[in-house]
Amino acid sequence: IPLFALTISSCGNKQNSTEKNSEKASVPQSEEEVYSFEQQVDEFNLLPDNVKNADCEIDFLVYIEGQNGAISDIGNYSADPNSVPKRKYHPEDVTSIEMARWFGAAAAFKELVPNVKINLIYAPITGDFTYNDALKAYKESKGHLPQLLWSVDHVGELLNSGYNTDLSKYADSEYYQSYNDYFMSRFNYGGFQAGLPIAAEPWGVFVNTDALEKYYVLNEPVVDEVTGECSDEYKDWVDNFTWDNFVDAVEKTTTADHAGLSRLVEYFLSYSVASINESYIENGTIDLTSDEVRPIIEKLLKYENKLASNEGTDFSYCVWRYPDFGNQEAESVFANARNWLGTQNFVEDKYATFYAEAPWALTTLSSYMQTHNLSTRIDFLPYPKVNENTDAYSGIAVEGLVVGNQCPVGTDGLEHCFSAKSKLETDVAAYFAMFMGCDPRAIEGMANVEYIFGEGEARRQYKGQLTLPLVKKGFRFTWQDDPELSAKDPSAAFDDNFDYNLKLWFDLYKTYLTSGDAANVDDMSNVMYGLTKILDSVYGDEVTCLNYWNEPVRIPDESGTGVEDIFRPWVARYTYYNEMETSYSVSQPTYVAKILEKLPEIEQKINDNSDDAWGYLQENVDMYYGYDDKGNSIYDVTDKSYRNYYKN
Repeated sequence: IPLFALTISSCGNKQNSTEKNSEKASVPQSEEEVYSFEQQVDEFNLLPDNVKNADCEIDFLVYIEGQNGAISDIGNYSADPNSVPKRKYHPEDVTSIEMARWFGAAAAFKELVPNVKINLIYAPITGDFTYNDALKAYKESKGHLPQLLWSVDHVGELLNSGYNTDLSKYADSEYYQSYNDYFMSRFNYGGFQAGLPIAAEPWGVFVNTDALEKYYVLNEPVVDEVTGECSDEYKDWVDNFTWDNFVDAVEKTTTADHAGLSRLVEYFLSYSVASINESYIENGTIDLTSDEVRPIIEKLLKYENKLASNEGTDFSYCVWRYPDFGNQEAESVFANARNWLGTQNFVEDKYATFYAEAPWALTTLSSYMQTHNLSTRIDFLPYPKVNENTDAYSGIAVEGLVVGNQCPVGTDGLEHCFSAKSKLETDVAAYFAMFMGCDPRAIEGMANVEYIFGEGEARRQYKGQLTLPLVKKGFRFTWQDDPELSAKDPSAAFDDNFDYNLKLWFDLYKTYLTSGDAANVDDMSNVMYGLTKILDSVYGDEVTCLNYWNEPVRIPDESGTGVEDIFRPWVARYTYYNEMETSYSVSQPTYVAKILEKLPEIEQKINDNSDDAWGYLQENVDMYYGYDDKGNSIYDVTDKSYRNYYKN
């Protein structure tokens, strides 16, 4: 297997380490000419002594689509290719946008922990040799898990395989305590902290506000030229962004050369109706058929059918037409539209008013627009509300880092650690993960990391790669109350670390500013109004962003050889029932009636299987993490009280 040749050695076996030597590297790779790190004083004292003094390597397995390889000691990095003394890696050695943040954080960490090498191993999501293939190959080659995993599978799914270390043992750390409570709750199962937040990417609907003005959805400019803030008319339109108003805007902005919507997506509806995602998170059940809910579902199914079928217009409401077998085989209405390249279709070619097919692309869109000098004004909105009296929800992908379990329970019921250094490796991996998520020095490093990305004419120099803040609003570390220490803190000029992180985020992704060159993070007065609503749904007093990906939704399939997603008949309804009967296709006039017929079956299957999904997780947790001396589960994952932390 190709990855074997690239596998990085763990602690105690450094002489066998292999490295990636980039053909584009601007400096010699000889060890004699590489920077020799001297430990900086950790004046903030957030790292324990055993970590600061550690002399080992940890392997970090991540997914990067389209790439497969490994790079050793990524903290040995400088933004200056001509740095003296020379670092081993420079901007041209970063081969993906996501990779940049790992380099930036590792470089900041290595200043404090110079004898730890963080080795990056990466594999694609799809193809002949995927991330899960790489994980299997690593285990077979090394006999244990990587110390850190950023996996294509969700944190809870990894827990089903016994891959996770319980990180609650670090609860006394100020890093641990600084995390946003809602984000942490997404990875906590019966007290087992199965992962740590590493990225928070809201899901919603992008809107080209220029189109709203051009096609008379709005009568006034979105941004007031005098105040530099969003106009009252636009704010009112966002506050009343219902399905009725959404479809109205799609219709008004659809012409022969411009579609109202990029691509119709199934999960759109689920974030509007509280009895689906919100109900599943809170209660473990969904409601599609009650007297109150069914008329709502029917109305929204009709809207889906209308947008997909283009009924009543000579033009297509969507950039992509929907054939009999669903949107996976959709054809473009416009000759030059690029399939699955919605970023360009939306902001460069301006084919659509609304872009919903990649709702996580908040930073991607902004970076693309800035590097291509595009002047189109866009905003990011919560999903359309059912009506004016219901809440506006956004989704959120809170991605987690898993510290690989180095001491799994064997069939004999005993812990089996693979080396004398496994506990130290676990501590180093956990503290690096927390450092990367919450320490202002790491955030500064990731905000300033420089990298070169792209090929040919698309090759460009970029700076910074950040997620939205992972720390609590208002949180301050204890050392920030010491005037002498706080003066050395990158966030010293701000009341808290949240504001500091958010300020740096907006410094990188200026697209969402209405005026000026920096965000007014105190009052958000010069930030696009839709995005302020998104941020309020994530960080406000009442959380209305929904993340159900880390709720158990998998059970063994009928064959007993795999698992199935109990939500699939609903979330994939455009294609799920279409293989044998095209009348279920979202573009067909029979779509609404056929899906309505299926609602009782879908609801019952999901609700019946919900307890089974939790039970399946409990069985696996018991198998891999054991029982107490009385034979009781060490972790009772069926206690869901902590998972209901989605409303403050």
